[in-house]
Amino acid sequence: MAQLEYRDADELPATLRKKVFRDRDEQRWRVTALLIHRHPESRKEIGRTAFLRRVDSNGGREWEIALDTLYETAEVDR
Repeated sequence: MAQLEYRDADELPATLRKKVFRDRDEQRWRVTALLIHRHPESRKEIGRTAFLRRVDSNGGREWEIALDTLYETAEVDR
């Protein structure tokens, strides 16, 4: 089973923390946390899951998505 490392928004690189992603429905999201998946023996990174929160006034809705999928399916707004 993969080992997991949690990174809070304060621990994220500024470049990721400040980015706003826009999905196909024009909703805007910001990464609030990151979960890094590591191989249990080699400790090599094998995946990342991003936790997102809506940026607009309808915020409060949260979502989680593989970071690679986020970059493939959403546009960077800022």
